[in-house]
Amino acid sequence: MTLPAPHADAVDFVVRRDNLHQHEFLPGAVSAATVPDAGQVVIKVDHFAFTSNNVTYAAFGEAMSYWDFFPAPEGWGRIPVWGFGVVVQSASPDVQVGERLYGYFPMSDYVILQPVR
Repeated sequence: MTLPAPHADAVDFVVRRDNLHQHEFLPGAVSAATVPDAGQVVIKVDHFAFTSNNVTYAAFGEAMSYWDFFPAPEGWGRIPVWGFGVVVQSASPDVQVGERLYGYFPMSDYVILQPVR
């Protein structure tokens, strides 16, 4: 998998898959300027909850495939969280810029997703 070039105006929080105590804030893989492919949207994540469930997602990331939801550099993972975001770019006929969404996001400023019904 090839990750997009990092953006200085966005941040991704990552943890070592083999040592959850090690963490980094990396330049974001997605920003507000990212142009989505057909059917995709770019979401600005603005609020999320961090609970014991998220620690479980990290602890069982390999066994339960939680690390597969959001790409990260080799050996690192992006812990999934439940939160809110606003669509800042849309190439989806079903999702408009400015829509507020609740969903499963990474601990990142921005994420690119492909909504489905």
